[in-house]
Amino acid sequence: MNYEEFFRMTIEPFSNIPDTRFFFESQQHKMALLRLMHAADKMRGLGMLVGEVGTGKTTVARRILSYLAKNPSFQSGLVVLTHENFTEEWLYSRIASLIGLKDVENLMKDPMNIITRQLIKLDREGKKTVIIIDEANKLSDARVIEQLRGFLNLELNDRRIITFILIGVPELERHLVQNESIVQRISVRSYLKSLTRDETAGYIKYRLTVAGTSMSVFTMDAVDLIYNYSGGRPRLINSICDNALLEAAFLQKVPIDAQMMDDVCESLGLKKQLTSFRREL
Repeated sequence: MNYEEFFRMTIEPFSNIPDTRFFFESQQHKMALLRLMHAADKMRGLGMLVGEVGTGKTTVARRILSYLAKNPSFQSGLVVLTHENFTEEWLYSRIASLIGLKDVENLMKDPMNIITRQLIKLDREGKKTVIIIDEANKLSDARVIEQLRGFLNLELNDRRIITFILIGVPELERHLVQNESIVQRISVRSYLKSLTRDETAGYIKYRLTVAGTSMSVFTMDAVDLIYNYSGGRPRLINSICDNALLEAAFLQKVPIDAQMMDDVCESLGLKKQLTSFRREL
């Protein structure tokens, strides 16, 4: 029996795959979404979301993309940078594909003009082009950053014809300062921090509710330990809770108490990490 059956859930509440159904509207996540959607809707040119690893940036990105994809007024797409060693040509081809250009083989003959013509065409069709770049902290090449800046100069009748939303860890800002011109073009900035203790409790409760269970799954002492071991980072909260649910289903025990949570976090190596961190302090 899987733990969804044991806890009478319809879906997994703590999967490590971003799912917009589980978007938890903490104050900071709600504000980040509002600011970035404003940048997209008003075609501000460049918006940026920065946060440490595991703070929920990708979930925000998927929420924005989901909204834009359903709205016929937008031509949108997502680029995920999986490595740093990519070229200007690779970025051109990805953008071209996302804005509906089919013949990417001839694109490199005159990429900027070809893409610009397509952006003008989309604008005349009443579409706003918004490209989200996740893991944008991998934009380390000054030449690629300069190409992005070039796109931000594209205007038609005093309105921009493409907007970028860059999402990444703080290293992103350190890369962008290579180009003062692009820094000045950032119209919207949002920063995500780890969740507070109360937000962590709300986050866990919300995901359990969306998953369809009405059971009291965790004691408050267990939730306190989840916060302590995760530091309020949603990705780590998910990992801890997922393992705890599996353990509880195996032992046929509910609610999950502090002792079980302590055991789960020890099996994940988190007790050792927390002890080491406290010693360093």
